[in-house]
Amino acid sequence: MINGLNELLGKKVLPISKIESWLLKYSDLYKKTYDFVHSQYLFELDDGSIVRLPPLGNPTDQEIFLDLYEALDTISEFHRNEKYFEQEMVEYHKIKYSQLDLKNWVAKNEDLGANKYICFLVDYLDYSEDVKHLIVFVQSLEELDIYIDRQDFKQTIEFLEIFNDLFWVKKIYPESIQLLITEGINKWN
Repeated sequence: MINGLNELLGKKVLPISKIESWLLKYSDLYKKTYDFVHSQYLFELDDGSIVRLPPLGNPTDQEIFLDLYEALDTISEFHRNEKYFEQEMVEYHKIKYSQLDLKNWVAKNEDLGANKYICFLVDYLDYSEDVKHLIVFVQSLEELDIYIDRQDFKQTIEFLEIFNDLFWVKKIYPESIQLLITEGINKWN
């Protein structure tokens, strides 16, 4: 099952194109494995409802494959906005001296910067003081380090560093931060 792992990890630092090719090659196997694994450990309760209990013990090869595939699929999804971030960086450099335009730029990109990508830098670049590339964490393969070429995410990283500085540090759009705080408080009450 994990034979594709050796094929994927032939190099220490992977380009995103190699990851996307691997995902495509193993997509049918992923679907079949997912269906099989998620059909295991199903039990019917007295009321007729079905529950899936978590597996006990070490993960199986199938579960390891699913973890790997899903971790790589997630980073591949993040990469799909690289062209958009490139366009937004061009726009940013045109407007960076106008407070009003910057506020509008932050507002336009709030969903990506403050929601979808909020943990991106921490999840993929916060593993060392001397970060060179992105690292992908796979739950069931903790001992394995999978690095992705930082250049493949150059625009994403630049965008997030600027967005985070404007949004969280300089608080150029404070009404949105207050709304996020209020929503967070209400969510936990």
